[in-house]
Amino acid sequence: MQSILNRQSVSQTGFTLIELMIVITIIGILAAIGILSYQTQIRQTRIMNIYQEINLFRLPYQTLVNEGAGVTEFSPNGLNIPKQTKHCQFEVNKPAVNGINTDAVKCTIQNLSYMQGQSLSLDRAADGSWQCRPSAGIPKSYLPKACQ
Repeated sequence: MQSILNRQSVSQTGFTLIELMIVITIIGILAAIGILSYQTQIRQTRIMNIYQEINLFRLPYQTLVNEGAGVTEFSPNGLNIPKQTKHCQFEVNKPAVNGINTDAVKCTIQNLSYMQGQSLSLDRAADGSWQCRPSAGIPKSYLPKACQ
């Protein structure tokens, strides 16, 4: 009789199935949020790298503009910069007569499936200032502050 009483007074320890399911669900939600944040951060970093690549064209471009009307080689080769990198296909356009140049330097994005065919451009104003201009398909959350 005493052994039956001892068995009844023993309390069970551990987790119920419901408790385990709730913990697994919470871990899954946190993992999903973490993965989305990571992907966004990677995309922001890649666009920042593209922006830094395109900025390499500013000084050589300005040097060619300062050399005067005899300059005809407004191209990546003329600027001594590669025509293509891992994520960019570059185009360089010579300044217009009024000195304003939309798409002075343009990077058409490649090898990024989520932005294939989008572009990031540097426009040059008549006063020599530069402005970054993204194509409409690039989300603002991915862009560096200079391009927003």
